[in-house]
Amino acid sequence: MKLLSTLVNRSLHLAGGRYQHPLISSTSEVIFATSMSIPKVFAFDLDGCVWEPEMYELWGGGGSPFKSKDGGETLVDRGGNVVHLLGDTRYIMKELKENTLYKDSKINVASRCDEPSWAQECIKKFKVVEGMHLSDVFQNLEIYKGNKTTHLRAIAEKNSVDLKEIIFFDNEVQHCYDVSKIGVTAVHTPNGLTKKLFEEGLRKYPLGDSGEIVNDPKKKKK
Repeated sequence: MKLLSTLVNRSLHLAGGRYQHPLISSTSEVIFATSMSIPKVFAFDLDGCVWEPEMYELWGGGGSPFKSKDGGETLVDRGGNVVHLLGDTRYIMKELKENTLYKDSKINVASRCDEPSWAQECIKKFKVVEGMHLSDVFQNLEIYKGNKTTHLRAIAEKNSVDLKEIIFFDNEVQHCYDVSKIGVTAVHTPNGLTKKLFEEGLRKYPLGDSGEIVNDPKKKKK
C-alpha cells in the first residue's frame, strides 16, 4: 500500500500547468490516468448538493441553533431534525484542503439558500475530519437570492479569475445551464456531491461557454 501511495504521488506531478488525476485508486488507474488542468476556483451549492435537508425544509419549528451529533458527523436543529452531508462531500472537501494539487485553488460557496445565517452556522459546525470543519475549507461564501450567474460573477471578481477558470457543482440542473453560458464548467449533482461526478467534472474541465454541462440529463434521454 505504501508503494502504491508512492507511485501515485510521483505520478501526480506538475507538468506545464497540467496534472494527473488526484483521486485515482489503483496502479492501473495511475498508468492510464488522464492529464488535466486544475480549476483555479471550485464553487459549490449547499442545499441538496453538500447537505440535506434544505434549510427551508426546517421551517415550522426547526432551524438554528444546530447542535453537533456524533462528533460533528451530523447536526440536529432545535426541532430535532437531522442535517447530514451528502454522498462523498466529506472525502472531497478533505482532498481539496489537504492535497497539494489544489494548493493554488480557491474553494467557494455559491448558494441561494433561504436561510443564510443557518447555512453559515452549519458550515462552522460540520466536521470534515478531526480538527477540520467546512469553515476551514470554504474561503468565500456567496449566499443570497438571485440567478447563480450573479454568484459566479462575484466569485470570479473576488478571486481575480476568469469565469472559465471556475468549476461549479449544483444539484439543480437549471443553475448549471445558466452558469455554463457564461463560461463556467458546471457539474450537475442531482443526488449530492459524489466522487464519480467530481472526477468526471475534472476530466471534462474546462467546457468553456458552449452551454454544455457535465452529467446533462437531456443527453441521457437521447
